[in-house]
Amino acid sequence: MIGPCLAMGGMERASANTANGLSQKSEVVFVSLFKKPHFFQLNPGIHLEEPDNFNSSSLSLFKTVKWIRKLVKTHKPDSVLVFNKFYSALTAFALIGNSVPFFISERSSPLYVWKQPFRLINWLAFTLRAPQGVIAQTSIAAQYQRKYYKKSKVKVIPNIVREVQLFPAIPREKFILAVGRFNDALKGFDRLLEAIAITKTDWPLYLAGGENRSDPKLDTLIETCALKERIHFLGKVTDMDPLFARAGLFVIPSRSEGFPNALVEAMAAGLPCISFDFVAGPQDIIEDGINGILVPDGNIQKLADAIDRLILDENLQIQLGKNALAARENYKAETITKEIEQFILSNINE
Repeated sequence: MIGPCLAMGGMERASANTANGLSQKSEVVFVSLFKKPHFFQLNPGIHLEEPDNFNSSSLSLFKTVKWIRKLVKTHKPDSVLVFNKFYSALTAFALIGNSVPFFISERSSPLYVWKQPFRLINWLAFTLRAPQGVIAQTSIAAQYQRKYYKKSKVKVIPNIVREVQLFPAIPREKFILAVGRFNDALKGFDRLLEAIAITKTDWPLYLAGGENRSDPKLDTLIETCALKERIHFLGKVTDMDPLFARAGLFVIPSRSEGFPNALVEAMAAGLPCISFDFVAGPQDIIEDGINGILVPDGNIQKLADAIDRLILDENLQIQLGKNALAARENYKAETITKEIEQFILSNINE
């Protein structure tokens, strides 16, 4: 398995979770393309490979391809699973002339467009060494991937969601929770702040995550909307589970995601959730009015109305939170790992 690194981030979390799940039945070698401090942990039985004297601050294309090729010859894997299109392209180059089956876990939003020269590198790599299979995280993503990887089998397999700890003794408090990088426009925190500004209820908003406290644009918006007293920046939270247990409701206002991990984790904690119907993921995860609330993408007024509605209806909070707990089973490691294993084995044996 080849992933980005074990630093903080959705792709890093997904690759670590997948490696841990696969290691229950198979021997796993995890190849991290960067050497950075570890935020997510691998199971003790997993063999970790990291670069010794390169890729500390930037990616060396030639050295990375040469190194991957060497590792494949050393470990002789039955199959290779790579996270991220560009890292997969480098792996494809490394596997030219090698018959080991090669699979990709596509992580980007279907709307993401790679810039040159990455786009050209990707195209050339997959023309020379097409993957046997591609894992898409959502049904919308799968439609895009089938057009791009025309020679590969594509299957929808969502992310593994880590086992979120429940705290039934902790009462839910009257605050809204959102999670993500504050300086990333795709996370849509500006849209959430605009919605909070026009809500009729007064629950505060707690924002968790991010390397920095905030973003200058968000700070300006907070001042303009007079939200300073209602917004609380928590910074990087190493243990989200007690926070999920305390929160009254969870909102994900993203413009785009590959797969909304934070949304599924919040649901697995029994937290009533509201999401914009963005590309891609929420349609596959939320059944509107049953286990969460879907809001038309970009409609700030509808988001504000949904927040007010949920805050004012305690019975709806309980109902949505109870039904959301099904995410614990739907996205658990055993379930998703089995799907990945079956997909890989079926394509190897063809």
